[in-house]
Amino acid sequence: MSNALSMGPPPPPNPGAGETPDSNALALPQQAEEQSAAPAQQVAPPNHQQTVAALRHFSAIQDALMSLLDDPSVGKSDLKSKAIDAASKLVATSNLTPVQAVSLLSDFPDRAFDQKKWLEQHLIMIVTGSEAVLSHHQSGFLGQDVDSTPPDESDHMNAITQLANQYRGARNA
Repeated sequence: MSNALSMGPPPPPNPGAGETPDSNALALPQQAEEQSAAPAQQVAPPNHQQTVAALRHFSAIQDALMSLLDDPSVGKSDLKSKAIDAASKLVATSNLTPVQAVSLLSDFPDRAFDQKKWLEQHLIMIVTGSEAVLSHHQSGFLGQDVDSTPPDESDHMNAITQLANQYRGARNA
């Protein structure tokens, strides 16, 4: 797997058409095929605050997905209640809104094996999204002074919403 810092600039993440940040819990990450299918449009790279917020967002969701995938019963028995608990924790820590959590869980499968595949697919989306945001940030600020302004953790959802709107605006331009 290539390192996010060694890759060239990627196309910006491409959230689903017509969705608001609250309607898609994984609004920033997208499958690599979708990113490469359309030509990249110029969009300002995420600033330091947005990049840190995105990485925190992805990390929290990745931790929740990994905890479910590490469960010995994954793929063998129903994990719906554990998935609901994980989503509730993400809502409690302001990494997801309640609407995003409901949207995310609405397509959680009923069959145990399908649940494992769903978790793995969403984990891939999170990792891809993290790498895309890091690479896009790096490509925009290469050679410039490092922004050492500490990010504002209390403004996490606002930074995520701004970043999602920034990418969405470039796609719709």
